[in-house]
Amino acid sequence: MDIKVDPAVNEPAVNEAAVNEAAVNVADVGPLVSSAVKRPPSLPALTGLRFFAALAVLLFHFGAGFAEEGGVPSAVARLLHNGYLGVSLFFVLSGFILTYTHQWEILDRRFLADFYMARFARIYPVYLLALLVGLPVLIHPLSRSGVAAVLTMTQSWTPPQSTSGYLWVMQAWTLSVEFAFYLIFPGVLLVAKKLNAVGTALIAAATAAVIVIYGLSSITPGTFSTPHLSPSTVLPIPLLRSAEFVYGVMLCRLTALNPFGSKVMGGHLLEILMIAIVIAVLCLASSVQSKALFTVAIGILIVQLAGGYGLVTAALSSKPLLLLGGASYALYLLQGPMRAICDQYVPPPFDRFLSPIVTIAGAIAVFLYWEQPCRRLLLSTYRRIAGR
Repeated sequence: MDIKVDPAVNEPAVNEAAVNEAAVNVADVGPLVSSAVKRPPSLPALTGLRFFAALAVLLFHFGAGFAEEGGVPSAVARLLHNGYLGVSLFFVLSGFILTYTHQWEILDRRFLADFYMARFARIYPVYLLALLVGLPVLIHPLSRSGVAAVLTMTQSWTPPQSTSGYLWVMQAWTLSVEFAFYLIFPGVLLVAKKLNAVGTALIAAATAAVIVIYGLSSITPGTFSTPHLSPSTVLPIPLLRSAEFVYGVMLCRLTALNPFGSKVMGGHLLEILMIAIVIAVLCLASSVQSKALFTVAIGILIVQLAGGYGLVTAALSSKPLLLLGGASYALYLLQGPMRAICDQYVPPPFDRFLSPIVTIAGAIAVFLYWEQPCRRLLLSTYRRIAGR
């Protein structure tokens, strides 16, 4: 996602078991939960929501500049330009789902080993595939230190002014940030579990305020101007973006401490109203602070969908969206290399139309035939070695 530039599923052919599994796997439900802990039910609507997060980023890259050239209404152009905020949705959703999955577990050494193995199996196979696909279309040669940073997923652990996060595969900068979130999650969860409902609500409100005041949802590699922060700030990007992750953690804990809250907030009209608010922000927001209102609103929508029973929840839980949501990680990560490959081998202007189709179809194939098989293989191997 380069903010500086500001630029059909055939259901009968879909393996039903794979679609059903997507509602669990892609929601980051840990496959190594202790047998003494009851696994929480899946949240299929949040899996479907992931597809729209990836699609928003895809349209930001593929459609924003093209739409302006076509003279679309300004609200539509701004909606596409604000598509990069799908990354913020991923960060909030990550904090929410990881907390939902693991909040009742004992945070001991076994939990840490299982948790980090599950995270590795979840993200690294597709990450490695994206790096391999991106090798033939590299724009700049890589240094040894750059290769090391990318392979260890630390390329974005830099101040915002640095563009090192864009090395190799541009979209992978967010995986580097997400990796940092995984490292701090056990500590954040430990603190969150000690808070009562009032303390949790206060922290959720405080993180939401910080996100808006500083416009944190728009900080990416190469960001030189952040409200209320000096241009020479040396705070690393994961630290600046961690407020979104913590916001998701606290929202999930609020639903656990007040189980009826998300039910009260749900329903047909309230879900549709929140969707309308989210779309309105995307169509109207121009400053980084107004754009950050999207992050706050999307957190509320996630709470609604987690306990939802409305039309939006039902639509997002449909089989086609479960499959697309399952493929959302591959869709997000492979879009850059796939676009570059299409640019090389498909003449313009056909590349602009073919590239998104190829990317979505390829992401579904990667999800079904690479991501899930690799994940199962890694976890089954880990279980055998650990004697589980």
